[in-house]
Amino acid sequence: MTTEQKYHASSEQIRSEEAEIEAARKNPACFEVLYNRYYARILGFIYQRVASKEEAYDLTSQVFMNALENIGKYKAQGVPFSAWLFRIAINELHKYWRKNKVRQAISIDDTQVGDVLEELGEENSAETDSKLMQAMQQLAPEEIQLLEMRFFEKRPFKEICDILNISETACKARVYRLCERLKTILTSLS
Repeated sequence: MTTEQKYHASSEQIRSEEAEIEAARKNPACFEVLYNRYYARILGFIYQRVASKEEAYDLTSQVFMNALENIGKYKAQGVPFSAWLFRIAINELHKYWRKNKVRQAISIDDTQVGDVLEELGEENSAETDSKLMQAMQQLAPEEIQLLEMRFFEKRPFKEICDILNISETACKARVYRLCERLKTILTSLS
């Protein structure tokens, strides 16, 4: 399955999903179909951003409770329902971080670090890996999320812009500005 297939639905699939959403509006028991389809993806998204499995499960439950409670407010915009769920997840994460006065957890492996360093035009070494981690600590949670979605989770720009509810042009501009900022921070750490 390609990244494009994994994250994007055809217009036919979106229409079918909109029918499922309408059914869930009329009968909350019908929400189960959507819950089952997206639970693992939302849990994984949250789990990469918090310190413990229990917190991830709690926050994921809250995301789906909020979605079910607000399904009547959902407006179809021609994108998969998952984009709305990811926006709810991001909001829940922000509330969690503010309430607990904690910084976002970052869960990455060597390959992902290498991808970011390659994008920044930096050589991959233990020293630059360490500097990248120091540089990322200077970023705001929203900036870290953007980096995670693009480089660590390999999400296409189209999906990121759907999740963040911004244009694709704005999304690309933010990513490229953020990369430039990281380069500047890395240079200052040398």
